[in-house]
Amino acid sequence: MLSKKPVTRMLSAAILTGSLLGAGASFSTEPVQAASTVEGSSSLAKTHAITTLHEIYNKAFSGEMPYTATGLKINENAQKDVYNTFGSPPEPGDADGTFDFYHAEMGHPGFAFAYSEDKIISQIRYFGTNVERAHNLGSITPKVLGEQLGSADQIRHISSTDEINYIYKTGDYELQFIVGADQTVNHVNLLEDK
Repeated sequence: MLSKKPVTRMLSAAILTGSLLGAGASFSTEPVQAASTVEGSSSLAKTHAITTLHEIYNKAFSGEMPYTATGLKINENAQKDVYNTFGSPPEPGDADGTFDFYHAEMGHPGFAFAYSEDKIISQIRYFGTNVERAHNLGSITPKVLGEQLGSADQIRHISSTDEINYIYKTGDYELQFIVGADQTVNHVNLLEDK
């Protein structure tokens, strides 16, 4: 007849070993879950960036940019309309006084506006957001431009800044995606197609 003590010890050892292995298994999946969260976050950022890209592209056909700049159109609205929407520029424009700059703040995208001699909007620049840039222009690369918008109508090298300008014709307008050294879009220009 077998004693109950060895059976109890074997059963206890099996339970303890199973518990330890079970606990170990939960530890080993944590890095996998963290990696998939990072991967999911990257995928979400790219999805947001592609949405932004399409919003910019679609608005360009009407001579305007999305978000806060909606309703401000090239060759239609004046500098006073920009000031009514954005307020006075927080700092003086560039050296020749052509652009009014509005910096990105708290997740809101940055813009700049250039004017003709009679103070009508002649160009709008979109700088995207600084916070979570990957959800905006920071995830738009030349490859993404090609996949989403097709081949650019023209590509120019900007020697003064060593950037590449991917140009898309949007009806009466020209949309320029300025790609920097990091191979992401630095900013977007919208102007009348000449």
